Amino acid sequence: MKINIHNTLFATGLFSLFFFSACKGNNLKEEQRSLPKELFREGDIVFRRGTGFTSRIVLATDNEGRYSHIGILKKENGVWCVIHAVPGEPDFEGDADRVKLEPVEQFFDATKATRGAVMHLQVDSSLAYRAAQSALGLFHKRVLFDHDYDLNDTTKMYCTELIDYVYRKEGIDLPEGRTTSVNIPGMNGDYIMPNDIAQNKRLCLIYYF
Repeated sequence: MKINIHNTLFATGLFSLFFFSACKGNNLKEEQRSLPKELFREGDIVFRRGTGFTSRIVLATDNEGRYSHIGILKKENGVWCVIHAVPGEPDFEGDADRVKLEPVEQFFDATKATRGAVMHLQVDSSLAYRAAQSALGLFHKRVLFDHDYDLNDTTKMYCTELIDYVYRKEGIDLPEGRTTSVNIPGMNGDYIMPNDIAQNKRLCLIYYF
């Protein structure tokens, strides 16, 4: 499925973009937010809607979506973390845009997220674990963020590309063939958006805010 979008209101210089991506969920106001970590599983997919101007641009190109960014859950040294490919969030001065690993609380911090969700993919837990392990490997390789958004080049990755890649290695087509066609100054082509993954029928919502 392809969605055609045409928007000429933005200047080319605004388009160094990043793509953020039947069960009962929890809906808590931010001041009451408490992550149900007892329900988490390695390989769960996490979504957030960002707070910045770049996120608004991403959402403008994906007007059916609720989220602008996506990652995958992995438990490291007893801490639930999110592995995700993101630009503009350096850990230190001079840090390159790359695949990151950070505590889930930091991923969902109010300065970064106005909306968020955690979803199980209804597959064998060992498969989901292997997908998370593959993502961890990309973090350790310090794979850079793909500013060209090229799905044919896996030496660099943008956020949805990473999640699609690690699950595709396990035989799972998360977007189920869906892509979003973007035709705006500075970007022209087919891309995987968070909403293309969020529509997967095997995703089960366990938490949202």
